[in-house]
Amino acid sequence: MIITLICNLGMSTSVLVDKMKQYTKSKGIDADIDARAFQRVEDRIHQTDILLIGPQVRYLAKKFQDQYGQEIPVIQTMDMSDYALQRVDNIFDKAYAEYQTKK
Repeated sequence: MIITLICNLGMSTSVLVDKMKQYTKSKGIDADIDARAFQRVEDRIHQTDILLIGPQVRYLAKKFQDQYGQEIPVIQTMDMSDYALQRVDNIFDKAYAEYQTKK
């Protein structure tokens, strides 16, 4: 499973990515997780299974849904509180539950 997180510069999500990698590993889920600036997502977008959009760029959610909604099973905007508090369990579990229903 490939999970891509997007934010404004691709840097603010790096800690979140590391925590999410640890979390998925602890649950026995094999996931390739990485972050990108929204302008630099093209190299990864077509392989992505779950696209998580940072709250600071949530205005892009409709654009990504319109462009990739038929291709990417799950496109979600991360909850601002979960993002700020680095609650990867909430962020991942919500996205993964939706992914499981569409898989």
